[in-house]
Amino acid sequence: MTDELLLKAQRIAQRFHESGTVSQTTMREINNIVDEAVQEERLRAFAESSAERIRALREKEKISQGVLARLINMSANSIQKWERDETKPTGAALILLMLIEEKGLQIIC
Repeated sequence: MTDELLLKAQRIAQRFHESGTVSQTTMREINNIVDEAVQEERLRAFAESSAERIRALREKEKISQGVLARLINMSANSIQKWERDETKPTGAALILLMLIEEKGLQIIC
């Protein structure tokens, strides 16, 4: 879970911002820091459970490992290793898999 202290600090900063003590620029920077932390946490959580989630994603979209591999510019061997939990997706592939899981294949097609 995202550090509770970070979220608490954001809420406090928001109250200060509403009272005029914290500038819009500072509030934007704080929100960006929190957003990045939340995104990193989501990526980490997806990567930890990627084997089941990738398999479920493929079954939901009714596509083969090879088709998924082509769609995200990876090899079918990579997809197989991810589904066997031998390796974990990283980088752009991880982000694309999360997007497909959330929005469906139409997000990249």
